[in-house]
Amino acid sequence: MNSTERTVEPIDTPWVPVDTAVDYLGVERRHPAFRAFGARLGGTPLIEAPGPAGGAAVLAKCEWHNPEGSIKDRVAYALVGAALQAHGQRPVEELRVLEYSGGNLSRALSGLCRDLGIAARFVLSSASPRSLLDTLEERGARFDLVEADLGFIEVIRTALAVAEKEPDWTLLYQHRNSANPAFHARTTGAEILDALPAVSGGRTPEAWVASIGTGGTLIGVLRALRGRFPGVRAVGVCPSELPYGSEEPPNGLPKYGGSGGFGHGLKQPFVAAYDAEIEHRNVSYPQCLDLMAEYRDLTGVRIGSSAAANWAVAREIAASLPPSSTVLTVFPDAGTPEEWERIG
Repeated sequence: MNSTERTVEPIDTPWVPVDTAVDYLGVERRHPAFRAFGARLGGTPLIEAPGPAGGAAVLAKCEWHNPEGSIKDRVAYALVGAALQAHGQRPVEELRVLEYSGGNLSRALSGLCRDLGIAARFVLSSASPRSLLDTLEERGARFDLVEADLGFIEVIRTALAVAEKEPDWTLLYQHRNSANPAFHARTTGAEILDALPAVSGGRTPEAWVASIGTGGTLIGVLRALRGRFPGVRAVGVCPSELPYGSEEPPNGLPKYGGSGGFGHGLKQPFVAAYDAEIEHRNVSYPQCLDLMAEYRDLTGVRIGSSAAANWAVAREIAASLPPSSTVLTVFPDAGTPEEWERIG
């Protein structure tokens, strides 16, 4: 079975969207606001980040250069593109978008939906930063908050329940929508491959490191990289407070941005299909805050908590590799105002 044919069991729900190939150019022709968002999307820089002395180079894709400031802008474009395609020729204002989010996706979707004139509704954790909620309110987006102690799996379940009870809302379902990893393969991964010769100095990529999140970035980029470098290692990063596949129950502990596990042994479907091939590393939230400050002090550049987690693991792996190699990773965003206020 090849990588595009793998299947896994649902998270814990029978609600599974239909996988469809999206004609983004066709959607852009019908919707100028969607085309305008796409024109500003991607093309983010691949840079050499501080790495271990004597080890492999660490190269990072800097995603805060996207229109709404994070890698989730790509996912927003992909998911809305799929929804608009399914919506067809009906008036765009009749489409009502529903999605759950750990933060950045709701910000990206709220901006894109506002531009399109589409109603947007989000299910979020009660631990969501105030700056995000203020942005959603300013953009006229509706949101429902789920008690943080119930974990992110309850945020997903709540969105699924809304979609079932109120079918006029179109659930995008980022953990199950194939447009998510497919678009990362098509754009994020392809951009890394295009930039690699100039940035790597001819050094071979040995590993790809990314936070698990939905698995869209980790698996989508992995597919693209293995098309040229079949032997590249895949390393998934997750919070120590609730790792991928943990049998522990969900908890409300602070975790680095957007990448918590589900608890109860549940696994992200895109990732579960590759379990035999993916190494797993965990990083705690306090470590991430320290690493954010360290990176800023070393470079003068701000990275977010998930970027800090990726950087930590990429450096660890690079330390075990020769200088002739590279480790690839991604910096999803530049952090929230609340995180930087805490760091000082």
